[in-house]
Formats: sequence, C-alpha cells, structure tokens
Amino acid sequence: MKIRKAITYTIALVFTLNSNAQKPDALLRVNDRSVSADEFKWLYLKNNTGEHYSDIEEYLELYINLRLKVEAAEDAGIHERPSFKAELEGYRKQLSKNYLTDHELKDRLIEKAYERYKTEIYAMHILIRCPADAPPDDTLQAYKRALNIRQRLRLGEPFESVAKGASDDPTANINGGNLGYFTVFHTPLPFENAVYRMKPGELSMPVRTASGYHIIKVQDKRKNQGRIKVAHIMKSTPPGSTEAARMRAKHEIDSLYHLLENGADFSELARNNSDDIMSAANGGELPWFGSGEMVHEFSVEAFKLLRDNDYTEPVKTVYGWHIIKRLDKEALLSGPEARKFLEGRLSNSYLISESKKSFAEKLKKEYNYRLNKKALEWFYAIADSSFRYGRKYNLPGPIPGDILYSFASEQCTMHEFATYISQNGNQAPDYNNEVFINALLDQKVYKDLLGYENSILEKKYPEFGFLMNEFYDGILLFEISDSLIWKKSENDSTGLKHYYNTRKEEFMDAPRARARIYEIDKNAGKRKTRRILRVIRRHHNRDNYYQKVMAEAITGKDTLVKITEGIFEKGENTFLDNIRWNRGLNQQQGNNGTILVDILEIEKDRYRDLEDVKGLIINGYQEYLEAQWLRELKKKYEVSVNRSIMEKLKAKTGK
Repeated sequence: MKIRKAITYTIALVFTLNSNAQKPDALLRVNDRSVSADEFKWLYLKNNTGEHYSDIEEYLELYINLRLKVEAAEDAGIHERPSFKAELEGYRKQLSKNYLTDHELKDRLIEKAYERYKTEIYAMHILIRCPADAPPDDTLQAYKRALNIRQRLRLGEPFESVAKGASDDPTANINGGNLGYFTVFHTPLPFENAVYRMKPGELSMPVRTASGYHIIKVQDKRKNQGRIKVAHIMKSTPPGSTEAARMRAKHEIDSLYHLLENGADFSELARNNSDDIMSAANGGELPWFGSGEMVHEFSVEAFKLLRDNDYTEPVKTVYGWHIIKRLDKEALLSGPEARKFLEGRLSNSYLISESKKSFAEKLKKEYNYRLNKKALEWFYAIADSSFRYGRKYNLPGPIPGDILYSFASEQCTMHEFATYISQNGNQAPDYNNEVFINALLDQKVYKDLLGYENSILEKKYPEFGFLMNEFYDGILLFEISDSLIWKKSENDSTGLKHYYNTRKEEFMDAPRARARIYEIDKNAGKRKTRRILRVIRRHHNRDNYYQKVMAEAITGKDTLVKITEGIFEKGENTFLDNIRWNRGLNQQQGNNGTILVDILEIEKDRYRDLEDVKGLIINGYQEYLEAQWLRELKKKYEVSVNRSIMEKLKAKTGK
C-alpha cells in the first residue's frame, strides 16, 4: 500500500497551493502565488480580534506585505532548507493530532463510567495466572484449570476455601478472594465489564485480563455510598500472629473501647495507643476513601456509621482490630465534579487504545473498507503453531497476489501483508493463529487508514490547509526578516550610527535645571523668615552655605528650613515649574511658608547618547530597513487584487 509520508505530502501541497495557476476565486495574486477569498477571509477573521482589529482594506495591505516577504524568502531558497522542512513538519505533526482522533470518545467513555460509578459491586474472584504473551499450550492449560475451578464452585464448594487453595492471587490466602465493594476504575477493564453485566449470585465464565483468567462471583450491587473520612485506633494482629498475640490485641482494643465509652478523648487514645503509627500521629485520621479503597470489613463498618463523631465497636480485619470514628461524609459526586473526578481516573493509555479503535472504525465506514475473507483465511491456515514458535515470521511457499483489503483509493495485497508480518510478528500475541493474524491485521489497517487520512487533511479540512499555509508563511517570514532586518539592525554599527545622526533631533533631552530649593516653614514668623532669607542670599554661592543657613534655621528642637537639591526636568518640581528658568535666586510664597529657588545651572539642547537610546534607534532602524525593503519588493514582484471579489467579501463580512 503506497501512502505518501506526511512530510512529503506537506511540501508537495505547499507547492500546489503556491502554484502558478490563477484560481477562479482568487482574491489576490502576488507573483506566482494565488490566495483565495476563503483563505483570506479565514485569516482576516482569525487574526482580527480584540486589540488587533483593523479595517479589511488595511489588513489586505498588511497581508500583501507579508506575501511579498514570503516570495523573497522562497527566492532565497529558505523553504528548501532541511531545518525549515523539519520545523514545518513538526507543526503539522502537532496540528494533525486534533484531526486524527475521535473527539467524542472521551465524552462517551466518561458518560459510561459515570453510569457505572453510581453503582458499587461486591465481588469475589479466583485468579489463574497466565501472562498475555504465554505460549498457546500454557494458555490452554490455564483456561482448562479455570473451568475446573468453576465446576468445583458450581458443585457447592465454598468460594473462600477454593480461593485460598487454588487462586494465584497472593492476597487470596488472607481474604479468600473477597474484593469487597468497589466501583469503576478499580479493576482491569475486562474484569469491570464482566461484573457490571453480571447479576448478584452469578458465577462468571473465565474472564481474560493481562494477569490471566478470573472466575468471578458477584455477591451484591448497591448504590454508590460516596466517600467518607474516618479516624481509627488499631491493635495489630498481622497474618501469622500467635494465638496469644491475637488475644492480647483483643483485650487491649476492648479496654480502649471501654475508655471511650467513659468519655476518653478519641484523638488522645489514638495518639498514645494505636499501632498504626502513620495515622496515630494525627489522632488516628485517615485520608478520604470510597468503596474499593479500604479493606472490606473496615469499609463496611465505616459506612454503617450514620453521624459524624459516631464510632464503632471493635472491628476485626485481616490486619487486626479497629475502632472507627466517622469524621465526615460526602455524597456521590455529580455534574462537573463527577466529570473531573472520573476524567482524572481515566487511564491515558486506555483512552489512546480505545481512541485508535474508534477512529479506525469511523474511517472504515467513511472510506468503504472491504476485507477479503478468503485471503484472511489463507493467513490463518499458514500461521500454524510451528510457524509462530519459530518467531522468524517468514511465510513459506508462494504467496497469492490477491488484494487482502481496500478502502478509498488504497489497497493492500497479500504480499504486502506478508512482508508486514515478517517485520512485525514479534509485536503480536501468538497463543493461537487467529489472534496472531488479527492483531497484526488491526495494526496494519489502522496504520494505513491513519496514513491515508493524514495525507488528505489539507483537502478534507480547508481550515487545516489554511493553518498549514499560515505556519509555512510564518516560518519563512521569521527567517527572512531575521536575516535581512533584525540581525542586520543589531550588528550594522555603521548603519545604526548613520541612522542616529540623521535623526538626532528626535532624541534630545528636555531642558534640565540643577537647583537648590529652600523651604522656610511658616511657623518661623516674619522676622525669623527675613533673617533666614538674608543668610541664604549672603551665603548661597559659598561652600559653607549649609552650615550658615542651618545655624540660623535650627531653633531648639525645630528646624525651620528644608533644603532640596537635584537636577530637575519640567514637571518634576512644582516650585521650579512656577518660575522662568534663569540662573540665580527666585522667591515665591507657598502654602506652608516662603520658598527660595536657587537655579545653579541650566542644561539646554542636549542630545542623548547613542548608547542611551540604542533600543529606540534599533527599532527605528528596523522600520527604516523594512520600508526600504518593501519598496524594492513591490518593484520586483507583481501584485494584483480582484476588486470585484474584494467588494463582495467586504459586503459579506460587513467590514
């Protein structure tokens, strides 16, 4: 089956879209590239929202500029570089994921899970271990053993005793196969599917999971009890404890229960007496749990408690004795909370597996998938046990040239499938010939369907093609702009200096004054104020002005003058803004006293250094280079706009 690889198709498609032919609905033509009205409209509506809004004619001008730059990039051969092709293919691979999956599957799985989540199952099981890749003989032996065990149960042997003697589940020696109550996502999916189909009291046929075969008995079904938070006091009697140890634990738990009945504090008793060290430190508190998340006997008694702060009598489990206190309880989750909870439990690997199956089935229907059953039977017959055990997977003898399956315009011959088997046989379970062949067929069909769908995404979904064009243009635009504009503007010191010198007037500092401001407090009074003013006027040009002024201004604990000195621009100081800037002293009256401004120096017409404004200069130089470049491109490349189509588009968009 010859399906083009995505990267080959992508590049080929880009050249097709950039072809010389003028499309009948082309709105715009820049050199040899035609742009349809639909593509331009899609780009305009996608990129023209919020703060980035622009008139459609204005956007057309911007888009023409972009197309001119892309033409220049193609002329420079940037689109032929391996790095460009790899980056474009990376974008396509990421984008295509949204189109090569069953988007509705997750919702369906969560809806199905929620229906199961509302019910709790009480079940027991016996496991006959058999790995997924076990040889056919071992698999058959395990299945027969499972049937024999089922027969023993049907004839009346107690489930618990059979489980302890025959189950390969190591916990069966302790719990007799009793799984207690559980709900969705607590067991392997085939196991879960089986128990939710069964009725209470029913005994299953062998159920296959990755661990082996299970014989399951459903004991009960009930509504989901929600989740509960409890604290407990525990006296441990792990499996293997002596009779004396068990009796001592029972005596100790009874004593603790008696203390509780007489008003002792539960948390204190747990801290000082519980054998569960982890919870004891926190007053016996355990994490929230629901059905299937705690030992069965413990869980049953905990959920029987009707009110917060109620506690049980001593409860026996396989791990010891417990007194359980209810702290809080939550009802069954519903709505968005339930969805969030179940979504978190949904296995990503399972979701991917189911998504592949669902998407493959969808494509089979869409593309009229047909399977040659006679050809498939030939593969069943040839893939016998001797062939599978050899694990070389090279089919012997002549292979018929018939078509095995076909869909759309694609087909797979028996020769091609035989080659696939030889290359991928080690990836399939081989415990019988049909399972082996079907697994490889499913893999090959899914791969071919996905490859075909991937190869036609641009044709099937116009918006996908538009997005790929946008990525294509964007990468080229970046590369050519980086080369001709951005790097040049940063590294061209001569050009930067020339650009700065021709625009120095734009980078002048505002006039600045170095000034000293004396603020005389109004509480100084008129006489004291006049004396301070005389001292300031006499000494303001001398080095010791501060000492002289302060000697007059400090009276007891009060300082009657505040002196501020600095370099100020217009608008930075109210007192300076109130006067004409001339060197010397200027007196004014403020709300809180008398002000004397001493302008020491005035800086005018000062050009800012290039290094101080380099960021602004680089930005300006880039704009200058870009404008110059666009003028050259408009002379080099032909641009035409179909005004009739443009007017129709404006009418449709209302822009």
